[in-house]
Amino acid sequence: MNMADVHIVGAGPAGLFAGIAALRSGRSALASEEHSRVGEPEACSGLISRSGLEALRKSAGVDYSRARINAINSAKIVCGKEEFAITPKEETAVLISRSEFDGLAAEKFVEEGGRLELGKKVTGDFQSDCIIGADGPASLVAEKFGFPKIKSYVASMQGDFAYECEDAHCATLYLSSQDFPGFFGWAIPKNESEAKIGLGVALPRHPLAYYRRFLAQLGVEGKPSHEFAAVIPTSVRAKTAMRAGKRNVLLAGDAAGQVKATTGGGVFFGASCGMLAGKYADAPEKYEKAWRAQYGLDLALHSNLRAALDLAGGQPPSVMVSAAKALFFDELLSEKGTMDRWGQMATPSTLATYAGILRKKLVGR
Repeated sequence: MNMADVHIVGAGPAGLFAGIAALRSGRSALASEEHSRVGEPEACSGLISRSGLEALRKSAGVDYSRARINAINSAKIVCGKEEFAITPKEETAVLISRSEFDGLAAEKFVEEGGRLELGKKVTGDFQSDCIIGADGPASLVAEKFGFPKIKSYVASMQGDFAYECEDAHCATLYLSSQDFPGFFGWAIPKNESEAKIGLGVALPRHPLAYYRRFLAQLGVEGKPSHEFAAVIPTSVRAKTAMRAGKRNVLLAGDAAGQVKATTGGGVFFGASCGMLAGKYADAPEKYEKAWRAQYGLDLALHSNLRAALDLAGGQPPSVMVSAAKALFFDELLSEKGTMDRWGQMATPSTLATYAGILRKKLVGR
């Protein structure tokens, strides 16, 4: 096999977008995928902000419309006995088929001159001195080169079930320290009569018993048309790039822990950081600095909210729900509608307003 300028291990969004960026930087790129088809097995809910998908379309030319399943225009949060709605005025989310989306990214990668190698599990026979590990949370690249461990994970299960949806464009999220310790549950409509229903629990818990109980609580019967279990990283590695002798080694996507700790969403951040990895494939220090400068605050805010929920036992006290409802969901999110880029909302005035709401709520308790 001919050597490549960049060898990417893993052909998910992070790896394929890294490959596209590498090609556009004038490098040759090889992407190796251990499975026989890109995007399989599909182990992702596929709910992604429209703004995130549009940003990826503009940056890499991957048109997600062919992978679209449904538009999600609102959400309902169920937290114990309290529930409230998120009704954005600008932002909507899109439910996509991850296997189809990955396939579209692979088409774009090959179209731009990349080489795609399927059914090849890379354990050490790297075809370049510039290596991008985009091989998931249990990254063999990260293990081989001794990167710091990811400190926290969630174990999830999801199935596509027959399920009558009151609103086919409204996702329901469930928070409960008893039913979803360390994470949450969800029901995302595919249409009026079918939904993706799942949950996650913080490891070392096993999700199966929680999953079965959740389905029973929702009155779900019958077998799913598609079902999976997956592990999701909920913390970023302390280091995601290094020089190892003559080799430059970078991690992107789940392999780096570039995932929203609140929801487990990793397509937008993984692909965006993958683009930076492809651009700086021969400069690990620049990559580390670039992705943290652009997305580090966003991921830190998601992580901090996840930590706050965990300190509250996974179910936030009413004061936090009231404050979040009053500012972030009813006012801020409905006006600006930024689902991924929380750092863009964290202006001094916004944080001061939020602090004021919390203070008033606390005083009035």
